[in-house]
Amino acid sequence: MPKQGTIPISPTNSATAEIKNIISDISKQNEEPACINDHRISMYESYVKEPLPSRVSHLWRYSDPKWFELENNRISINPVSISLNIAEDYVKKGIILAPIKDVFKLQEMREQVKNTFSQQIKKSPDKFSCLNDATWKTGYFLYVPKDVRVVEPLSISVNYSGSDELISTKILIILDEGADISVIDDITSDAKASILVNLLSEVYLAENSKLTYLNFQTNGDGVIQHCIQRAELKKNAELTNLIVALGGKISKTDIGVDLVGENATVSTYGIVLGDKSQKFDHHTTINHDASHTNSTLNFRVALKDKSTSAYTGNLNIAHHAVKSDAIQENRNLLLSESAKAESIPELEILTNDVIRCSHGVTVGQVDKDQIFYLMSRGLNQKEAERIIIEGFLEPTISRVPGDKLAEQIRQKVNKKLENL
Repeated sequence: MPKQGTIPISPTNSATAEIKNIISDISKQNEEPACINDHRISMYESYVKEPLPSRVSHLWRYSDPKWFELENNRISINPVSISLNIAEDYVKKGIILAPIKDVFKLQEMREQVKNTFSQQIKKSPDKFSCLNDATWKTGYFLYVPKDVRVVEPLSISVNYSGSDELISTKILIILDEGADISVIDDITSDAKASILVNLLSEVYLAENSKLTYLNFQTNGDGVIQHCIQRAELKKNAELTNLIVALGGKISKTDIGVDLVGENATVSTYGIVLGDKSQKFDHHTTINHDASHTNSTLNFRVALKDKSTSAYTGNLNIAHHAVKSDAIQENRNLLLSESAKAESIPELEILTNDVIRCSHGVTVGQVDKDQIFYLMSRGLNQKEAERIIIEGFLEPTISRVPGDKLAEQIRQKVNKKLENL
């Protein structure tokens, strides 16, 4: 019998009345307008009809789409622990931080929500974004008004629990013109959780706005997570995107950024630290769709035991995106012979008038001479490896804007290193 608060579901079945009812129940609990319920049902039907992605496609070379299906899971309608604390000073400035289920009740945000909610996903829907649009239960909405600048980072904690459940989370972030804020998503789970997480976030940055967005992922060993992130940047907007992937059984992240305004800039930094049999798969697509746009990407991966990592970086520069500047770099450090890292850069440049477009990839074993040298100074092998890993990751961490954010990353990394 299904557990209370869940319903069994199979991707091979048609969109049955029972499944539609449970999706509608979620919509009713959220007090959503009828059009959103209709949208959910439509997205579920699209999910059922959409075939599984081909393993030949660049996005799925190193991850089996079946890992993220619903065949052995249930749609969870139970609440998820999410901390949305916001200082009174922020509220007085007009900043809105609310559960995603309340987004349609915010009359003052009606037009902004209408023009943004799920709009980036509609541009290029796939099977798993359709699944999220149909089944999301938790998440948050953040709006920062025009010219509001916040110094202290806004921290949001999400804790998953459960067994054999699908938990879908949706995040919508909108920054108005000239807004500036840092946001930390701290994603974790109970140690015994055995769940499938489908996490989808959409980010909209108006002209001259600036967002620093840090995502910590420290899920337990039984969690499979598929994260889809989309961002659209207008003229002179800046996005600093920080991905710190440390936990989970399987973690797949698909990041897409559209630089649609002149002089828009995105900087993406990734830290991956794997052990045991963890699997990480990161894919980034940066679309330069306006002149004088800029992108920087730096991913550093350290792997031990039988852990694996794959990184695919897709960089597109349109024919009219002249004077663009783009660089991507992926460095991989293997601490055991059974660890494995793959890295594939993909460049499509349709104009000759670029400032720079370059990529760099390295995959290498830890230097045994370095280990020997450190051990000769009185360290054991574990301590020596830790120092080498810290030194390997530091060039990326040091690029993080703000000492407090960089220090938080070091603390998370060090906590995992203690258990390696």
